Amino acid sequence: MFILLLAGVLYSCTPSREDKALPVSGEQPAPQKQEQPQAEAEKTPDSTPVPEPAPQPEPAPKPKPAPKPKPTPQPKPAPKPAPPENTYTVSEEVYNETFGEIEKLIYELNTVISKRQYERWLSYLSDSYRKTFNSKSVLGKINEYPQLKNNGIVLKNIKDYFDWVVVPSRSQAVLGDMVFIGENQLIAYSSFEGQRAKLYELERIDGKWKITVW
Repeated sequence: MFILLLAGVLYSCTPSREDKALPVSGEQPAPQKQEQPQAEAEKTPDSTPVPEPAPQPEPAPKPKPAPKPKPTPQPKPAPKPAPPENTYTVSEEVYNETFGEIEKLIYELNTVISKRQYERWLSYLSDSYRKTFNSKSVLGKINEYPQLKNNGIVLKNIKDYFDWVVVPSRSQAVLGDMVFIGENQLIAYSSFEGQRAKLYELERIDGKWKITVW
């Protein structure tokens, strides 16, 4: 019984948790330190806000280099005149009459050539023309022309010459001018790229104009 009374007295003398938190009589509680926001803590009384830099103007664009002047095209040289012929003078009447005959002849030849009428074409040739363009030496020189050589074409006779040279170049001939070499001989010309080009050497044989060479 004594032990129980002693335990009760000891328990009553032990301060409670609330009693421990109370300050000792005569003491003021220490003021709690208020934490300032981080931004204010870093700011000092002397610091002033730094103004933002003024926007810089954009640099002016560099001027584009002036285009180089294009070279002035050189004018094409004037076509060289045809070599002078040993001309034969005829009257204006004879010239005009003969011009009409040759113009008609060339029109007939265009039809014959465009239709590839080889046998009929032969009838418009002189004997010297046939002999010349059946010559191996003459055909050998013609075979060196780039238009033939580059395409592997070899002329062996006048028939080949008709097929590969005459047909491509004479089927649409137009008479532009003619020059008399003699009373019965003349050269017929056409105009090609502003320059006079020879069409045929012609000779009147037995009253008919024939394609010939001399």
